[in-house]
Amino acid sequence: MQIELKGNNELTIAGNIKSIEDSSGIKEAINALQKSGPRNILLRIQDSFSMTSTVIGYLMKLVNIDKITISMIVGDQRLYQLLDELSLVKAFNVRLIEK
Repeated sequence: MQIELKGNNELTIAGNIKSIEDSSGIKEAINALQKSGPRNILLRIQDSFSMTSTVIGYLMKLVNIDKITISMIVGDQRLYQLLDELSLVKAFNVRLIEK
């Protein structure tokens, strides 16, 4: 998995989100973004078909406790379906961009 910072509030994530290291990398990247002050964060998840529960829980904390607006653009239908089944599409402002 690779994470790329774009602008002051956007992260592009390439590869599958599947390991503890991936989860830690995403949390560290978001924490670094937060230090610069944005109250909204855009995550472009290009091709991952899954997301660890650690990342989901962390994003829930950002939305519900820290009051950060999360927007997600996902490139894989399976990840969109997972987030939909967990009733998180609205909370994370998820949009599906099919290739």
